[in-house]
Amino acid sequence: MKTKFLLVDDDADDGILFAEAAREISPDVDCRVVQGGMKLFDLLSSDQRFTPDVIFLDINMPILNGWQVLATLKKDPRYSEIPVVIYSTSNHQGDVNRAYESGAALFLTKPESFDELCEILKVVAIAPQGQLKATLSRFPNVRSG
Repeated sequence: MKTKFLLVDDDADDGILFAEAAREISPDVDCRVVQGGMKLFDLLSSDQRFTPDVIFLDINMPILNGWQVLATLKKDPRYSEIPVVIYSTSNHQGDVNRAYESGAALFLTKPESFDELCEILKVVAIAPQGQLKATLSRFPNVRSG
């Protein structure tokens, strides 16, 4: 069974890099990338066969920012159980705390290297549900709240 990742990020370059890393780690990872929160909800409502195992969510996006998207996901019973990883350039403790208080499974500062991103995605692909934070705690990019 394929692991399904969904990245929500308005930065096209970050999306390309993320999808490339997902392809690199395993052919059993189905990775989709959407640019922005509106596109996320368009995808989820239009493709009922695709339910991501993990949503990686950028914070700073136009129209619907990551906080708004996270709140909407967590309120909707169709999506509330999907683990959301805040995937951001931010490393501010206030953002980290807000993410966990809002229901994020993990706060991950975007890695600086492609190899580190691949290593993190490998671990996420095999991590048991509800264990992302504990499983990834050895990475310096994972922030605790």
